[in-house]
Amino acid sequence: MSEIISDLKGDLRSIAEVIGRQKALYLVSQCPRYKVEKRTGAGQLLLYVPQATRLKMDHVLVNILGYQDALQICKVFGGELLVLSQCRHILLKNRNEGIKAMINQGFKIEDVAKFFNLHPRTIKITACN
Repeated sequence: MSEIISDLKGDLRSIAEVIGRQKALYLVSQCPRYKVEKRTGAGQLLLYVPQATRLKMDHVLVNILGYQDALQICKVFGGELLVLSQCRHILLKNRNEGIKAMINQGFKIEDVAKFFNLHPRTIKITACN
């Protein structure tokens, strides 16, 4: 895997080593968030990875990544509770690059806003930066 993963930290970097950077970032973007109060780990995502033999087709990992990638993660991290950083700066950078590319290709602001589930005003601001 030739992707650069040096900008990822901790458990997310380990996941990227197994399934690749883009899939690891997609996992973070789709992971359910839980409200954590009075914890120093606020702002992080917790992900329990089942043993490979216990992976079911309706598990959140399978729904997000597909069975093969979920199985790979389970083989490496089965039974562990992983702490994933949200990588908000990376996700926003990728999202903004996608918005700019769609605008440059001639998509209407309203269509881009619907695609990214954002307000058209946000699309205008992002496209100008």
